[in-house]
Amino acid sequence: MAVYEIKSMSVVSLFKVFPIVFALFGAIIGIFTFFIFPAEVAAGLGFGARILSWLLFIVLYTAIMSVGIAVVVWIYNFIVKKIGSGVVVNLEQQQIEG
Repeated sequence: MAVYEIKSMSVVSLFKVFPIVFALFGAIIGIFTFFIFPAEVAAGLGFGARILSWLLFIVLYTAIMSVGIAVVVWIYNFIVKKIGSGVVVNLEQQQIEG
């Protein structure tokens, strides 16, 4: 069994993948919020306003969630530097029978 410890995380590496994931989640949440089950505020909007609101929602959701992840990673790196130990991951290689 191999034991690995996560000493720090690179914020740059997170920004390669997470904004795409957050944009997809934002698009799905926005479709439900503005089109399928419109919120009370969105119910009175026309189709063009709903599209614009949906696109703005995607951008803001992606930005807010990306900043949130960056803050969490920064806090994790800061605490690990102060404490000296990070998250420990135990990995075990399994034999695949086939």
